[in-house]
Amino acid sequence: MGDKDLIKIRDLFRECADIIDEILALEERENNGEDTEKDLESILGRYMIKMIEINALSQKL
Repeated sequence: MGDKDLIKIRDLFRECADIIDEILALEERENNGEDTEKDLESILGRYMIKMIEINALSQKL
């Protein structure tokens, strides 16, 4: 595994953390009575894609 792969994994984890922040903000909106189901589906889809990318890169270890 090269430096580029490690940097990519690091960046993907940062993106996952950002997505988790979005989920927390969405939860706040839901608590205020907004319908957030479609937004949540979209966000969780992005999160799953990032996790799949991390898994694929980690297989190179």
